[in-house]
Amino acid sequence: MNFSVNKFLKDRRLWMISIIIFILLITVFDKNNLIEVWKLNQQLNELESQRDYYQQKITQDSTILENLKDDAFLERYAREHYLMKRQGETIYIIKE
Repeated sequence: MNFSVNKFLKDRRLWMISIIIFILLITVFDKNNLIEVWKLNQQLNELESQRDYYQQKITQDSTILENLKDDAFLERYAREHYLMKRQGETIYIIKE
C-alpha cells in the first residue's frame, strides 16, 4: 500500500507541475496570451469609440450639407464660419 501512495503522490506532483506550466504558457508565453488579448480588447474598445464619434460627425455634416442647399442657410453659414460679407458692408468682430 505504501508503494501506491508514493506513486500517487509522484503522479500528483507531475500533474500539478504540468498544469502550472500549461497555465504559464497560456498567460505569459503564448503568442495569443491573456495579456495580449487584454491589450487587443482595450484597443478594440478605443476604436469602437472612435467609430461612434466619426459616425456622429458624419450625421452632423450630412445635416449641414442638406441645409446648405437652402440659400438663406448658405448665406448665414458663410457669414458665421467664413466671415464673408456683402459688397459695401463693414463687419466688426467682437471677441469675448
